[in-house]
Amino acid sequence: MLSKQRIGILWILIAASGGATIPIFIRTVYNVSDLHPTDVALWRFIFATPLIWILATFTETRHKKAAEEAIQIKPLLLLGILFTGAVLAAMVGLQYIAASLYVVLYYTYPAMVALISLLLGNRLPLRGWIAITMTLAGVILTVGDFTEITGENPALGILIALINGLFVAIYLVLIGRIMTRRETVMRSSAWVFSGTLMTLTLAIPFFGLAIPQNWQTWAALLGLAILGTIVPIGLINIGIQFIGAARASIIATIEPVISMLLSTFLLGEIVLPVQWSGAALIILAVILLEARTPQRKRKIA
Repeated sequence: MLSKQRIGILWILIAASGGATIPIFIRTVYNVSDLHPTDVALWRFIFATPLIWILATFTETRHKKAAEEAIQIKPLLLLGILFTGAVLAAMVGLQYIAASLYVVLYYTYPAMVALISLLLGNRLPLRGWIAITMTLAGVILTVGDFTEITGENPALGILIALINGLFVAIYLVLIGRIMTRRETVMRSSAWVFSGTLMTLTLAIPFFGLAIPQNWQTWAALLGLAILGTIVPIGLINIGIQFIGAARASIIATIEPVISMLLSTFLLGEIVLPVQWSGAALIILAVILLEARTPQRKRKIA
């Protein structure tokens, strides 16, 4: 395996670890406050957007001129709007079906990434398709209880979950094509965040914006902004530059495994043997995907 591939995998694994903290922080917010989902989404990006701009300024100083020339601002802002759709889809969809079913449907996005890449002329090897199948089976086992998979409107919830996955798949494919230089990824990500924040602010006249009333809520929102937003989104954008969107999306499915482990150690949740088997299946899928012979390498997006 090439050195840059190892680096890319490392970025994706760190990104997945950050994404795995999202349920922890959101549960904490709901436990210590009465904020609504739109409030959480807004505060998430109110914190995250200026922070990622500060990070981009300090990390890309040497490439500032190159960044200004290479970055495509308008497409990145549009990607921010697309990402807003993914954020809001999760909030709405979870009102209609159980979280377990939603997670499984959402994690069909690696297959969607592979199909979109195929349509764009980038072929995923057979090993990649096997890895996608294994990860989906692993997610089904990992999420656990399916005794109550329906809600108020299961058909609508299923549709929204698939749309959420599609939004993420399109985002991952496009981000790999729009961000053409690794040294400017963080600044480009900042423009995506700006597009997301600007779109979310349009909800304020309709839903308002509640102010957190205690330090626990502020701390959880800040953690959500840094570990649950800047780390996963910013670093997966970097990882895609090294290994492509298709492989990155498959490796990122390790996120529910890490989330399960965090829930066990931090929240005291009980993990069933079938969930451990699902976690093992996802890890095996990632190993299978990366067990490539050095003489034959194929580019996948």
